Amino acid sequence: MTEKTKDSAVYLDIDKRIFETVIKPLITKELIEEHRMNPIGKHSENLGLVLRYFRRHHEQLEGKDVIICTKPEEEWHLGEYPDERGKRPTIFLDESFGSVEAAEHGLFLKRLKKYGVEV
Repeated sequence: MTEKTKDSAVYLDIDKRIFETVIKPLITKELIEEHRMNPIGKHSENLGLVLRYFRRHHEQLEGKDVIICTKPEEEWHLGEYPDERGKRPTIFLDESFGSVEAAEHGLFLKRLKKYGVEV
């Protein structure tokens, strides 16, 4: 195992523990509802912590979930950045949103599911 691989494994282990012990206990039905009611803007301390955890690694784009506007001011979809620079993101057309706020909440719910949180 190379030093870089070892460092990465340690980081991922710590990251998983942070999620399980700090972030996951903050995720309640009330917190999810708070996000639904106000997905953009100022949030409570707990929601802010959860969102910052989900949004970390902002410089790493590969596989990152994103919101894509497909019709200006009218329609948004979730998508995913490709694994190669210069390629277009994949757009998931199976679910569309009528506002950027609804798309933000859809992305939040997707991230929760990705981390094994039942919603």
